[in-house]
Amino acid sequence: MLNEGFRITPRDDRNCDLSWAAPSAESVSWVFIDGKHVLGPFCPDAVERMVKVPLAAGDMAAVEVHDFPDGSVRPEPIHVAPNTRPALAWNAVPDAVRYRIYHRRFGDAAEEIVYDRPALQGIERCEISCPVELDGKGGVWHFFRVEAVDECGNESARQAWVYFVTDLPGVPAHLSVADGATPGTYTFALEA
Repeated sequence: MLNEGFRITPRDDRNCDLSWAAPSAESVSWVFIDGKHVLGPFCPDAVERMVKVPLAAGDMAAVEVHDFPDGSVRPEPIHVAPNTRPALAWNAVPDAVRYRIYHRRFGDAAEEIVYDRPALQGIERCEISCPVELDGKGGVWHFFRVEAVDECGNESARQAWVYFVTDLPGVPAHLSVADGATPGTYTFALEA
């Protein structure tokens, strides 16, 4: 169950305290920030809960607190941020001395080398986080190509990927609240 009654209090320049009341002392809590798991399962045997979270004062983030009566439930985040650094993985080549990864955006004529590192020996599978932040403004297709390089400098295509990134809409700069047309009502407006 999503708990929407939490409080965020600045602690220092990089962290805040997140506090909330769980439905019961036996409830198991999970915390997500921008769709990433930060804490859980968390069950301090108290209704009132407080934890330190990596969120700087003034930052904008989607914070979720989920409380469940049963510790066997692992929730999925509601808000998932766009993955602008996907994992890239390929099977290792025994004769490779280096790996190079080439990248280009849809519409770009030329690709660029974004990764050029020595191959690690004795492993069967290579995996890295994308070495560049991918642009997703308006939705963008990205193309990657992995090359295994032998001791003579020859490249041999290993694997290619196509990856789509789209950014979430921007956060409005201001929310204005005004009296509504009838007493007891309000008009809310998001201003960019």
